[in-house]
Amino acid sequence: MTKRLYSFSPSGGGSDPAINPSFLDELKAKCPENGDVNVRLPIDHGSGQTFDTQILQNIRTGFAVLQSDARLYEDSSTRNVVDSYFGFLPFLGPSFETEFGNAMVKMGRIGVLTGSQGTIRRVCGSFN
Repeated sequence: MTKRLYSFSPSGGGSDPAINPSFLDELKAKCPENGDVNVRLPIDHGSGQTFDTQILQNIRTGFAVLQSDARLYEDSSTRNVVDSYFGFLPFLGPSFETEFGNAMVKMGRIGVLTGSQGTIRRVCGSFN
């Protein structure tokens, strides 16, 4: 969070421009520069205790807490997926709750390699 708020890449300075300016002030107040890095934030601003489409609305309006969530709205293909949950007749379109649940079930079927079968990435963004 510190990098996203105070030294955002690629320029190495400033804040992530995807953050709504009013939310930026709130995040900086909760996560001051050189402050406690263990501060916990709900990843769903506005309905942190409820599983609903609010997180998608946050992504659309610059209130995404996680940088990875904010990036979903920068690419046209993933932007279209986010927007698909806000059609004119939501009951005719895809259900976020149902599709998210189905995705979690699919992820649960991924064969995780353990012990000597797998490797631990030294750098998360690249293969060893």
